[in-house]
Amino acid sequence: MPTRNVMIITAAMLLSIVCYSKVPQNQYARFYERATKELGERYVHEVDQKKLFQGAMTGMMATLDEHSTYLPPRQFEGLDAILNQEFGGLGIQIERVEESTELRIITPVLGSPALEAGLQSGDIIVKIGEQFTKNLPEDESLNLLRGAEGTSVQLSIRRMNESELLDFEITREIIRTSTLRGFQRQNDGQWNYRLPAPHGDYLYLNVTDFGQRTTQEVRQVIEAAEEATGYDGIILDLRGNGGGLLLSAVSICDLFIDQAKVVEVQYRDESRNVTYSSDAATTLDATKPMVILIDRDSASASEITAACLQDHERAVIIGERSYGKGSVQDVVVLDASGDNHAIKYTVAHYVRPSGRNIHRTKPVEQMLPDEDWGVQPNDGYTLTFDDQQRLAYLEDKRKRFIIKPPAIKPNTDGNSEVTSIEFEDDETVFLDLHLQRAIEYLHSRKL
Repeated sequence: MPTRNVMIITAAMLLSIVCYSKVPQNQYARFYERATKELGERYVHEVDQKKLFQGAMTGMMATLDEHSTYLPPRQFEGLDAILNQEFGGLGIQIERVEESTELRIITPVLGSPALEAGLQSGDIIVKIGEQFTKNLPEDESLNLLRGAEGTSVQLSIRRMNESELLDFEITREIIRTSTLRGFQRQNDGQWNYRLPAPHGDYLYLNVTDFGQRTTQEVRQVIEAAEEATGYDGIILDLRGNGGGLLLSAVSICDLFIDQAKVVEVQYRDESRNVTYSSDAATTLDATKPMVILIDRDSASASEITAACLQDHERAVIIGERSYGKGSVQDVVVLDASGDNHAIKYTVAHYVRPSGRNIHRTKPVEQMLPDEDWGVQPNDGYTLTFDDQQRLAYLEDKRKRFIIKPPAIKPNTDGNSEVTSIEFEDDETVFLDLHLQRAIEYLHSRKL
């Protein structure tokens, strides 16, 4: 055999050995392929390959930490809509009707096609097109409601005090959501970001998630307040905020502190570690008294924000110890050409400016009393809700979130019409102990 051919064959063999050694994980992909082939051909019932795939992905991610997970298309799209703060649809917040698959509208979104068409809080969606929601799984109903901008959907609505179903044809639009809420809505549905009298000198900013536009929303409110009559203090409410975008948390901190360390992100490969700092040039207010409210559901980006502003003594933390999620996740779409299957997995941990890692490694009930995790309220400012108080707080928050339909005044011809949903004033006033303590603190700094 010619020497040249021997060299070529030898080189090919070496290349094959090298390639094989570099991808040992491929053997498991082959095992998966064989297993699904066997099940597809010989299992006693016909097998849904999509369900097999989703089950395998769910099981694989479950072997990692609790924050790493497989995202089927609907979950991925929901997460993407929250972080990017926009989606194609009608603009309604919905929930399931008890013991049914019918859907109830919590509230239409301000400026949405749903609100413009006349949908109201409390409306029950009976039919979507020709399909009754009581005969559909919730996921299928949600898929029918979503759609591309410019497409329309027919809804049949059951409304209190109406004897017949009401029909609506609504054209879907791109709905841009806000992650910032005030304390209560004005008559036009817009949020009032000042507390009610006699505490109107204090701004109340409830951030629900850390999305793409969160910092811009907060900045605009503070600038508008300063240009109007000014303000004497800020309450940043992060209760129930499960996090969001890391950079959004960094830029929120940047609004309230001058040049300082915000957070350090630590990867497995230490050369990739990143320290994020604020920039004095973009600071909006580094002096006025500030309170941050947190609870056991405040996590991730919420904890980055609270820990940073606490460590730099920029804000006092009031409420409950936070969740204890000191990890950073990345989301990778597996195939964007069709269904957006994705995985969300932990890529790093972060430490607060003081150098402490707030990550909780076990369930709360298994943590030892002296273990350091989560963000703790400042000394003397821990106020823990019991179950009854927590439910009352959530119900009060929900009531203030709803856009109430306008009352219809009596006609001049004597025929009076009333709104189809009655919103009675509840004489029982919920006392938010966290908020009350925040007001007391700000008032003490004002004197």
